[in-house]
Amino acid sequence: AKSLPLQFLSKHRDNLFQIEAMLFGQAGLLEKEFSDNYPKQLKQEYQVLKSKFSLQPIDTHTWKFMRLRPKNFPTIRIAQFAMLIHQSEHLFTKILEEKTIEGFYRLFKIDVSDYWANHFIFEKASKNQIKTLGKNSINNILINTVVPFLFVYGEQKGEELYKERAVEILEAIQGEQNFITKEWESIGVKNKSAFQSQALIELKNNYCDKKLCLNCAIGNQLMRN
Repeated sequence: AKSLPLQFLSKHRDNLFQIEAMLFGQAGLLEKEFSDNYPKQLKQEYQVLKSKFSLQPIDTHTWKFMRLRPKNFPTIRIAQFAMLIHQSEHLFTKILEEKTIEGFYRLFKIDVSDYWANHFIFEKASKNQIKTLGKNSINNILINTVVPFLFVYGEQKGEELYKERAVEILEAIQGEQNFITKEWESIGVKNKSAFQSQALIELKNNYCDKKLCLNCAIGNQLMRN
C-alpha cells in the first residue's frame, strides 16, 4: 500500500489492464523476461506508469508460493484485487446502502481477468477455473475492512444505524477459527459468530496477554472455579 498509493490506482480504475500492470509491477513480479504476450504487455505498460508516478517495486522475495493452494497464490490475489479496484465505482455508497450479509457476499464476489482464468502464475497455462473470492476471503474483508469502516462512519456521523449494521454483519458471519478462538473453546467458551470471535481475540490481546485477569469478567469466573 505504501509503494502504490490508492490515488494512483483510482486514476486508472476504468482500465483493468493498467491496474494489473501497476499492481504486478509494484509487486516485483514483472522484473523478469517473458515469452507470453500478456505479461510482456503488462511489463511494457508498467514501465510507462512507473515513470509517470515515480514508482519503485518491492522485493519479489516478499511473496511466498510454497505450500499454498494455487487459488491462494499471490498472483491470483493480486488479480482479484485488481478486479475489485476496477469494479469499485460507487463502492463506498454500495457498502453504506447494503443491508444484508448475502448482499455483501454478492458485492465482493470478484472474478479475475481472462488471462488468469487459465493461469495461476505467469507463463504456465492451466485448466480454466473459476477464481472468484471465496466465502472465507470475503468474510475477512467484511470483518477487517467493512465492519470497522461502517462503525467509524456511524460514529463520526452520529448515525447509530451504521454501527448497528456493523454488529449485525459480525453476528451473521460464522465464528472464526484460529489458535486464539480454539484456546477459548477448549475451556468451554462459545464461539458461534464473528462478533464473538472478535470479542475473544480482543480479550486475549488486551487482558490475557497483559495478565489482567482480575479486570476481566471471564477471568474472574474461571479463577473462582
